[in-house]
Amino acid sequence: MSIEAFTSDIAPPPAGTYSVAIRANGFVFLAGQTPRDRDNRRHGDAPFAVQAKMALDNLEAAANAAGLSLKHAVKVSVFLKNPADAPAFDAIYKGYVGSPPPVRTLSQSNFVGFDVEVDAILAVPD
Repeated sequence: MSIEAFTSDIAPPPAGTYSVAIRANGFVFLAGQTPRDRDNRRHGDAPFAVQAKMALDNLEAAANAAGLSLKHAVKVSVFLKNPADAPAFDAIYKGYVGSPPPVRTLSQSNFVGFDVEVDAILAVPD
């Protein structure tokens, strides 16, 4: 099995020991992205919609580093501090993914300092 890691000049650098994106066996696995900028500053004080867009933009940048986009997503996991933000997230999210939309899991999380994290698995086209 061949494994290839990708980094991004646009997405924030990893905040720990992990890769931004890994390609293996026809899939690209994207690490969870939060409302964090390239300077590693989280923007948890921003309105939820700004945080959601920032996390999705970071995830898109990670996908782009692997030569793909979120239109290639087959599985997305969304972690929200407040489940009541799900409709607002969905309104933003649908502009990032393809059709049919990927399968998705939405979970509540006890984040401190921000409201959303998103990760994804992408299928590499034949």
